Amino acid sequence: MSSQTWHTFLSMDINAPGNGKTKAACCRQESLGMLMPKSNMYPEVKMRSISIGGILWQGKEYPSGVMPPEDIVRQILWELYEVNFIHELQSLDHRACSNLDLSNTAWLLERQIKIAQCFPVGSFRHISIPSENRGLAADDFETRFGFVTALIVVMKSWKGEKPIVFNAPIENLHKFTLQAAEHTEQVVAKYYCQTFFSYFGHAAQIPHRLFAMNNT
Repeated sequence: MSSQTWHTFLSMDINAPGNGKTKAACCRQESLGMLMPKSNMYPEVKMRSISIGGILWQGKEYPSGVMPPEDIVRQILWELYEVNFIHELQSLDHRACSNLDLSNTAWLLERQIKIAQCFPVGSFRHISIPSENRGLAADDFETRFGFVTALIVVMKSWKGEKPIVFNAPIENLHKFTLQAAEHTEQVVAKYYCQTFFSYFGHAAQIPHRLFAMNNT
């Protein structure tokens, strides 16, 4: 689905009348047609009003029509970015990886293991709200750079021209000076975002910090 189709769906009022010949009405019906399961295939699935009930987040319900507290909004946005980044990275790897064989279960498992190492232990499949900035968004650069090198391992297998630093053995990356390592992080971020845009035609979702960066 295009970005515009998603925008139309997420901003539409499902309670509004479905009939209409205007361009906007046609766009809404087209969005619903792409997302909603067909009634003859899934008769048990019913579309409900979006105005029913409140917002349920982390086991707590917030009233509908009222903005949740700022810290809750930050958590929701953080999780959206994190989940999107995980799935986008996997999708990009499937598109960009050389010698891709989706029928090879062992190969796919190996790729999953490599991608999982780009995230803190236990957070690749089961996203939980952290108590501090972690992974590729960690405050401590040395900690963060460990996940950057894991991302380089994944991207080394991608097709096309890659940054020169990718030619260095992974063990040598950990011997870089702070200045060289920081430059490598910038190169990796730029390469990832550009590669994602080249394949999918829109900006990549990237990890965000949930908490203000601790500079002490």
